[in-house]
Amino acid sequence: MKMRVLVGAGLILLFAAILVIGGWFQVLAFTVAAVISIYEMGRACRAKGLHPCLWPLYAFAALYYAAYALLAPAWLGVLALCCLLALCTERIFNPARTTEDAICSLFVFMYPAALYVTLALVASLSKSLLLLCFAAPLMGDTAAYFIGSAFGRHKLCPHISPKKTVEGSVGGFLGGALGGMLTYALQGIPALHSAITPTLWQLALAGLLCGGVGQIGDLFASTVKRWADIKDYGNIFPGHGGMMDRLDSVLMCAPLVYVCMLLMWLL
Repeated sequence: MKMRVLVGAGLILLFAAILVIGGWFQVLAFTVAAVISIYEMGRACRAKGLHPCLWPLYAFAALYYAAYALLAPAWLGVLALCCLLALCTERIFNPARTTEDAICSLFVFMYPAALYVTLALVASLSKSLLLLCFAAPLMGDTAAYFIGSAFGRHKLCPHISPKKTVEGSVGGFLGGALGGMLTYALQGIPALHSAITPTLWQLALAGLLCGGVGQIGDLFASTVKRWADIKDYGNIFPGHGGMMDRLDSVLMCAPLVYVCMLLMWLL
């Protein structure tokens, strides 16, 4: 338990450094996270006897953020297209690669590789929006745990996560909204200043939605682990599991935050 708390505190400090320093430190951190996540998902697939083609995915994970930061956004699309074509072409000309392997490769391309792209897009808009992607699901998960422990009576989806309850899920939504409010309070800090500063209602609403979507991310990640018959995606963070164990909710919230803010600014 002590190790879990220490590692958790270290991860919070690391994210704070990523948020404040930004720039190439942020690019490097998210690139490393993406590469590790590809490895972990490949490991999960191999646990089921599948052998996805990973080298195009590693290349994409290593280059996606740098391509977006250095070149025009269109080059990110070119990189994604090249990765997709490489995965399909490799299956066509490699008789040892089964179609099931190829489908698994395409799945990893979407989850988590494509989700990391949306995280980069969010980071390019505003530091406060990037903070929201982490704060809302974290506070949502915390609220869901305590409210579920105190008032949970009705099981949410016992075939995936026996301990989660409907009452805890409602708490997750509320905790997400609190995460949005916390983000609004913190975005006034000079180190988090960005050209785009969402309003309180925008962040609270997006946080509320993240409180739900973060739960979907967590439960879907658990579904994949049950399918692969593994306890955790990895052990890079003692007491917390792997990269995907820590970022499953965050990655699912990133596209939501990006789309929400685009739509809200059009209103």
